[in-house]
Amino acid sequence: MATPHQDDRTRLLVLGANGPTGRQTVHQALTRGHQVSALTRHPETFPLHHDRLQVIAGDATDEGVIDAAVAATDAVICTIGAAFTRRPVVVYSTSARLLVEAMDQHHRRRLIVVTSGGVDADHRPAGFAARLSRSVVRDHVGKTVYDDMAKMERVVSASDLDWTVVRPPGLTDEPGTGYAVAEDSIDGPVMSREDLAGMLLDQLEDDRFLRKVAAVTTPGLTVSAWRMLRREVLKR
Repeated sequence: MATPHQDDRTRLLVLGANGPTGRQTVHQALTRGHQVSALTRHPETFPLHHDRLQVIAGDATDEGVIDAAVAATDAVICTIGAAFTRRPVVVYSTSARLLVEAMDQHHRRRLIVVTSGGVDADHRPAGFAARLSRSVVRDHVGKTVYDDMAKMERVVSASDLDWTVVRPPGLTDEPGTGYAVAEDSIDGPVMSREDLAGMLLDQLEDDRFLRKVAAVTTPGLTVSAWRMLRREVLKR
């Protein structure tokens, strides 16, 4: 696969740029020399500044915003996130549909989207406690979020783009130590956001998971269940 470089730099659009994974992705992309457009609803709170960074104010579900942003980029990484809620969630599927339409319109190819290992209904993590925790989060606490992530995956995978769906497990701000990746599913309950950002950017030049689902984790990383619940769920 030809990489979408111009003058040895990728013009990269990051959606969900102001979230913890998005910020990591933007930071590492700038470190790697890319030209980055960071889309956020709250540009006034975006903490990064760089001469190769453009912060775009807008919503990932706004057709006009997405069309204009895609027109000015080479590749897209979508790290949008939504809080757990019992109300219907549509941000994942809506942004995916708009991205696919805009990328088709402007002849852009590379799309990388982040969903979650919780989308994989067939994967059963090792251990009773892990399976119970997954069931509670997937089927109850975060059901509407995961259902819309699944819709996002269907929209993206039905497209003719050069897509990759990335499924991490529970995410933490612990320092990265290196990631492991496998097609469709992988064992490992926790991933560093630093490692996830690195993996996402690696996909710009790696076609092993082109038009595939890549499951990722940080091997050996452990965080207590209560700590994960307190940081990643209750804070929402």
